[in-house]
Amino acid sequence: MQKDWREDFSTQGYVICKNILPPDLIDEHLKQVLALCARFGVVDLESLVSLPIETDDAFMAAMLDLHYRNELARKLIFNRIMRRVLAELFGAEPILSFARSSLWEPGNMRAHVDTAFRSPDAPYSVCRTWCALENIDAESGRFYLIPGSHRTLMPRLYDEVIAENPELQELSRKLADEPENWWRLFSRGWPKVNAKVPDRIDGNQKVSFEMNKGDVIFFNPAVVHGTVDCLDPKGDRKVMICEWTTREAWNASGFSRPFYEEPSVSDAEDLEEADVIARVAFGR
Repeated sequence: MQKDWREDFSTQGYVICKNILPPDLIDEHLKQVLALCARFGVVDLESLVSLPIETDDAFMAAMLDLHYRNELARKLIFNRIMRRVLAELFGAEPILSFARSSLWEPGNMRAHVDTAFRSPDAPYSVCRTWCALENIDAESGRFYLIPGSHRTLMPRLYDEVIAENPELQELSRKLADEPENWWRLFSRGWPKVNAKVPDRIDGNQKVSFEMNKGDVIFFNPAVVHGTVDCLDPKGDRKVMICEWTTREAWNASGFSRPFYEEPSVSDAEDLEEADVIARVAFGR
């Protein structure tokens, strides 16, 4: 009998759902993203990385706004199966804290983590999704993870960084009584943790994935990840990256910027989704 997917997420730090994003919605979403890129003169990787800082900031703000407010994008992002998986991981309704689509990536993104100083055990307070908006070619710089690194490597790096920085020790001691200090601990300590990651990993442990259009990786952002070399600099890699959390975790972290959520599904829809997940999404 196959292990429960929740156990895989706990031990390995990720699970893959195959073919859960509707291709027609992906195609319409990509048309809107391409139109937005054209407005800013972005037609390939070279033009993207050449944007002046002010234009790049405006472009990113417009890209985020497209994902947060556009009805079609929200249908894609708040996919019912995705929401169900996240609710199972969180033990609460997910809220969206970040989303963007990327059509061109340089590849060879150094090994890093996206969060720090969080427990690797359920209930989780944050999850990222890496969504393939096309079949991801091996030459376009595939996404990789180091399975289990959120349990094996990251706790050691957290301890090292806290021991080396007395001001972080004080923030760490206050977390139980003052959870809002997590943001201060994260913002000051996360760059120090990330600086240690590339020199402390075994490259042979990297696992990259053959992703097809509509596939989604759910991963703990404390798992070490990156992208392999892009062998075709003129190629594209169409992906959507989202970060999810819960209302409780958001409030405890002290964030002031808005988050986004969708109404809860009905009991009948909830049962239907549970059945779909058990039979289809994880290949059972």
